Amino acid sequence: MNLFLQALMTSIIVWLGFLDKAFLHTFFYRPIIIGPMVGLVFGDFATGLEVGVSVELMFLAVIFVGTAIPPDETISAGLAAALACATGSVEVGIATALPISFVGQIFRQTRNSTIYEFTQRQVDKAAAEANPRKVVLWTSIIPSIFEYIFFGLPVFVGVYFGASYVQAFIDVIPSWLIDGISAGTGLLGAVGVALLLGSVKNKSAWPYFIVGFFFASYLGVNMIGVALVAIVCVAMNYYMDKRSLESEGNDNSVDMPEEDTSYRVITKQDLWKTFRYALAIESGNCTTRQEADGFLQGMIPVLDKVYDNKEERAEAYSRHCELFLTEGRMASFCIGISCAMEERNAKVGDIDVDSINSIKVALMGPLAGVGDSLIHGTLRPIMAGLACSMAAASGYHSAAGPILFILVMTIVGMAVRYVGIFKGYEGGLALVANLQQGGMLDRLTKYAGIAAFTVCGGFISALVYVTLNVSYVQGDTVVALQKVLDDLMPNLIPLLYTLLMYYLIDKKKVNIILLMVATICLGCLGVVVGIL
Repeated sequence: MNLFLQALMTSIIVWLGFLDKAFLHTFFYRPIIIGPMVGLVFGDFATGLEVGVSVELMFLAVIFVGTAIPPDETISAGLAAALACATGSVEVGIATALPISFVGQIFRQTRNSTIYEFTQRQVDKAAAEANPRKVVLWTSIIPSIFEYIFFGLPVFVGVYFGASYVQAFIDVIPSWLIDGISAGTGLLGAVGVALLLGSVKNKSAWPYFIVGFFFASYLGVNMIGVALVAIVCVAMNYYMDKRSLESEGNDNSVDMPEEDTSYRVITKQDLWKTFRYALAIESGNCTTRQEADGFLQGMIPVLDKVYDNKEERAEAYSRHCELFLTEGRMASFCIGISCAMEERNAKVGDIDVDSINSIKVALMGPLAGVGDSLIHGTLRPIMAGLACSMAAASGYHSAAGPILFILVMTIVGMAVRYVGIFKGYEGGLALVANLQQGGMLDRLTKYAGIAAFTVCGGFISALVYVTLNVSYVQGDTVVALQKVLDDLMPNLIPLLYTLLMYYLIDKKKVNIILLMVATICLGCLGVVVGIL
């Protein structure tokens, strides 16, 4: 009965992770959160957190861009942490994480191309009827059930029936393999850090990598301190850019003619309702329409209010069933702007309805570029890496890192959604024009690169570790090679290995999964030959 409850609770945690991906997107679904949550279920928080940190580092800068579906980190972390806790072997849990992630990838691809294609057709029918309840049913409620069937249920089966088989397998695993996996895991962080470095567009920020490395490795500054150093570097660059713009007399604002807004009937209460409905932007995403269902659900409060005629309302519903795909948080800008345009079309009638979708399509690319690079490509990996370093520094006994991670990501995500819907409605086109023509997007990308490179320099000492088990005799003294290297340059091998991974990922385009497997194999080889 105890194992049954543990399997059930683990499946629910993974299910909540997938619901978080579809709705709130607080990043609860990340391994740094899922791992320790599963650990609590098994009464072994430290093991769950250690596995969560290791799996998080595997997928540190893997970004879900466009229609590509990478190996799934959520089901991987949930099952790996559960198996590690059930068997008492962190190494075996980590070793199973990668193959499990491929299973999750297959399940997601199957879900999107089969079940969600069916629910999409039901949403089309509901839109043709202008039936908001059916839209919500097929966009949010039914997909939520299938999230458990596709991901929660397999986790339950894997934990309940698989733990005993895994334990039997562990009993025959040689000790060198367990030690080798542990050694390889210490180097896995290099792949994640290298992937993050490769995702940063502003390559001119490399000097800040040296700054972060110097503060962490030579001065012993922890990751909180390195993050503060990154903030100082960004602030200095912002100040210099501001002084430069002032001296040139540049005006970054874009003048837009004043608009008559006397026709407006949408209230803040309506926009807050839109905010809540739009949380489903990534729910029920099928292969052919992507975020169309979630976008339509977000538009329901405004469409129902501004269109009195049911035929016009059904036409507007169907208008938003077309393909839509951008970063989920940034999509709120498109929703806010579309709300304003639909309202004007309904009350004034001087809007070409084709232009509503045209504006959405035009904004999809730029908004995806901003959201993917700043939120998923910079902020999330930096905060996750910081959380991992805090967890490792505590000996995997403190929840401070995961709590900090989820708090920051939740606040940022919700703030972007709020600004997108409220400011997008109030004057969205002018806001976007100011961002694009004023050069603010370019400067944000520059500052994100500076922060990312600075923090990545600090990650070398916090997340990548290896100890050489090699010594030699000099006179009457036995000298450890690791100490000689540390005296030459602290964290030299982690630095060189990270740079090698960066070269292979960014320059040679080597598959990261292959590099992860090769790193684990390298650890095993090092243990076998006796150098690790």
